[in-house]
Amino acid sequence: MGSIKRQGIGSGLFMYIGLLIGFANNILYPRMVGEEVLGFTNWLMELAMLFTLLASFGSNATIIRFFPYFKNKDEQHSGYLSFLFLLRTLGLLATGLVLYLAKDFLLRVYGTDEGQTFVDDYYNLLFVALAMVAYLELLENYLAALLRPRVPTFFRDVFARVLALGFILAYGFGYISLSAFIVLYLCRFVASIAGMLGFTWYIGELHLRSGWPVFRKPVFKEIASYSFYSVFASLGSKITTKIDILMIPALLNYAAAGIYTVYMFFAQVIIIPHQGLAKIASPLLADAWKREDFDEIQDLYSRLALSNLAVGILIYVGILINLDHIATILGEGFETGKMVAVFLGLGQLAHAANGYNGLLLNYSPLFRYDLLFKGATAILTIITNYLFINWLGITGAALATALTIVLINVFIQSFIYRHYQMHPFSWRMLGLAGVGLACLGVDYLIPVWEWHFLADLVLRSGVATLLYCTAIIGLRLTPDISDFFWEYFGKARALLKR
Repeated sequence: MGSIKRQGIGSGLFMYIGLLIGFANNILYPRMVGEEVLGFTNWLMELAMLFTLLASFGSNATIIRFFPYFKNKDEQHSGYLSFLFLLRTLGLLATGLVLYLAKDFLLRVYGTDEGQTFVDDYYNLLFVALAMVAYLELLENYLAALLRPRVPTFFRDVFARVLALGFILAYGFGYISLSAFIVLYLCRFVASIAGMLGFTWYIGELHLRSGWPVFRKPVFKEIASYSFYSVFASLGSKITTKIDILMIPALLNYAAAGIYTVYMFFAQVIIIPHQGLAKIASPLLADAWKREDFDEIQDLYSRLALSNLAVGILIYVGILINLDHIATILGEGFETGKMVAVFLGLGQLAHAANGYNGLLLNYSPLFRYDLLFKGATAILTIITNYLFINWLGITGAALATALTIVLINVFIQSFIYRHYQMHPFSWRMLGLAGVGLACLGVDYLIPVWEWHFLADLVLRSGVATLLYCTAIIGLRLTPDISDFFWEYFGKARALLKR
């Protein structure tokens, strides 16, 4: 756990700095640019991310899973990085052709006047976004395999969001046109890719040796087989969690998608610790599976799930007690989206509580079954989103997505327990839930501070945070968090005594 703690501190710091910047972006974007443009740009990026799974041949998971088989810096990892770049470039060319042929179909699906204007005018940016996401994720996973996730986190979560904030302000104050804003906003990750390449070169890991030797290694057949299944499993996972963003503009409009996007951001904050530690846990799990060290796998599985759930519950409580204030800050028209945060937040909590069951299954010898689970839930989420969006609008989309997140975790967790007798659950999770409910009860007893809603927001958030943190540290409901706190408390105390 030592490497996880060291890398987790740096990555966590960058993630939460990025979170603050992202919060500002989500407040200012709809106010200064408009929810329609927000809905469109987010739709285009999510579409690019979906097609990136085809362009990568599922190799995002492959990068980390098979890196231990090639890891040898003296031999430039047998040309592994060049092999990945070659594979992804070929995938981009093939996927780009598919997108070129799909333009008329997308115009029919998003057939409103507003939708046709956006798609027709900026369709070529989809190819740029596709290439950006593909190479960004390649470098991000390669550096994660090297146990260097902090710098990619900085470039993706902090640097790119600072650029986005600058473009929002530039448009809002009239320095750039709307078309220039959309182009700059969607191309902002180019600078992040350049930064990651520079860092990879700086640490001596930008190896440009020919990647052809990888094709001749015995493990290549296993890589090809794994990637084949992984691409479809990843597509299923992406559809399960992101199809709502793609369906709302088609069934409703881009304005509704913009409102949904803002509240989705608040719900996704819950899962940020989970996603951040995944970059560190992935190579450790892949290596543990290679060594068949089941004790280490179980230890990572349970301890990380507990810590992620602890942080997730605190964030969810903060969202619930401040939902009215969030809607006030966002402005008129955003009241309709409050339940989106409620339902999506519950889904993300369920995901955090189940730990890294998806990664565990992906890196196991039974990884092929992941395709079955993801395929079934993908079909289910498309059907439920179609029905629920037509019934309840954006609230229905959130409810459908939350249900499918819960179901996929139930399916995978049951399968893992049956075959490996592993699960991440403990009585401490019930304690965390009880503390969270107690904080909501205390908040209900606090009278509204009429002086200013921001003062009331700070008061409620402060009381809930103090009560929650005191309880989980004092009762040792999360040993890793408690030990971390007391370790640094002791160091701070020692410094003050000098």
